Amino acid sequence: MPRPVTAGIDGSAASLAAAAWAAREAELRDTALHLVAAWPPPDGASPETADEAERRHFAARSLDLARDRLRGRHPHLDIQARLLGLPPHVALLASGLAADLLVLGSRGLGGISALLLGSTGVHTAALADFPVALVRPLPHPGDLPAGPVLLALDAEHPAQEAVITLAFEEAAMREVPLRALYAWTPTGPALRTYPITSRPYGPSPRARHAERRLTEVLMPWRQKFPEVRVEEVCLEDIPAGAVTAATRHAALAVLGHRVQPAAGPRLGPVAHATVRAAACPVLLVPHA
Repeated sequence: MPRPVTAGIDGSAASLAAAAWAAREAELRDTALHLVAAWPPPDGASPETADEAERRHFAARSLDLARDRLRGRHPHLDIQARLLGLPPHVALLASGLAADLLVLGSRGLGGISALLLGSTGVHTAALADFPVALVRPLPHPGDLPAGPVLLALDAEHPAQEAVITLAFEEAAMREVPLRALYAWTPTGPALRTYPITSRPYGPSPRARHAERRLTEVLMPWRQKFPEVRVEEVCLEDIPAGAVTAATRHAALAVLGHRVQPAAGPRLGPVAHATVRAAACPVLLVPHA
C-alpha cells in the first residue's frame, strides 16, 4: 500500500493551509492523508495543570476540526487523525519517516502551546532526512498557486539527484512545466567596469557557461521524463532573492538543502529565505 501524505495540525491558519494542500497531494498520489497533532504527556513528577489540560484539549479539538473539514471537501479521500503524546518535533520526525511526504505550516500559533511554530517547522525540516513541504496561508484559502514547478538548482554543485528527480516527478504528476532556475551572485571586475545600461551586448562568458552547465545537468531527467516541458533560466542575481521572486509564478518550489549535522539543525540561506517569503509551497529535499 502506498505510504500516506502526513500533515501536522496545531490550529493555526498555516497548519490548516498545509492540511488542505496535503489533501490534494494525497489525491494526486492516490494515497491516504494522515493528520497528526502532538502534546507531550505529563512527566509524572507532578499532576497535569488545568492550563496544560486545556492545551491538550485544544490540540485534540484542532485535529478533529481539521479532519472533519477535509472530509467534507474530499469525501473519497481516506483521512486519519492521531494525537501523539510526544514533543512536537519528535512526533513530526517519527510521522514523516512513515510518510511519502510530510507537510507542515510555515507559521504557527506562537507561544509554547503551538505545535508548528515557524521555528519548529524549519527546525524539523532541517533535521529530517526525508522531503518536507512547508506551506504558508494563502490570501484566498480556497485557491491553489498556479504555474509550473520551480526547481532551484546550483548547476556547479549538481550532486542533487533526489532533488531533481522529485521536481520532475511533481511536474509530471501535476501535468505542468518545470522551470529550472540557476542563479549566482554577481562577482568580478566586469560588474564594476560596466554599469547596467552600458554592458557589452549579449550574455557574458559566465552566463554562457551557466546555461551549458544547467543543460548538461538536466539532460538525463529530460530523457527520463519526456512528457515534462522544461524551461531553463539562468540569472546573475542574489540567489535567495531570485528564487523567492520566482515563487510568485509557481505552483510549487523544490529546493535542496544540504544536511550538515556538525553545523546543527538549520537551513542554508537560500532555503531559509525562500521558506520565509515564498508565495507558493516549498518542498525541501535533503542531500549530502
